[in-house]
Amino acid sequence: MRIKRPRPSAPVEAAKTATTRVPAEPATEGERLSEIELALTVLWNSVHRWLSQRSQSSSVDGLADLDVFLLHLLVYRNRQLRAIDLAFALSIDDMHLVSYSLKKLARLKMISGTKIGKEVFYVPTETGKIHYFDFLKDRKKYLEPAMGSIAQDYDLESLSPLLRALSGVYEQAARTAASARGI
Repeated sequence: MRIKRPRPSAPVEAAKTATTRVPAEPATEGERLSEIELALTVLWNSVHRWLSQRSQSSSVDGLADLDVFLLHLLVYRNRQLRAIDLAFALSIDDMHLVSYSLKKLARLKMISGTKIGKEVFYVPTETGKIHYFDFLKDRKKYLEPAMGSIAQDYDLESLSPLLRALSGVYEQAARTAASARGI
């Protein structure tokens, strides 16, 4: 069976449709966790699609979602950050992924790095800031109207703290499981 996707030109209607579907109530704690994990996976894939689409429309070709996240975090934080700071903020264990992405962004002149002692601190360039602010314009035009529609039915203010708490729970569970397995 083919799933009919909403037209991209109708984000508000798509958001309303997504919020009106209510699955059957899970019976066990395990089923509830499965529903949460499924929802988070779908959310991640949708965010990834949004970032990929946004990157394709920019003046800079070939940015991966991690590149976009790192660049936007640098602009958003508005201060010099080390690769380890960026990896920690995004909960990324594989530093080589962050290092590769930062080198790519520097090669594209989206960021610049300054060595202070043994550490390299990164800041966005004007080109990187322009990319970020173009992203904000697109977000305001395409995403915020749909989020406004959802906000009528859901408390979006409490969503960030809830997602951070969930990430902490999953992070701790992953560490506990690794420790129990002797990893």
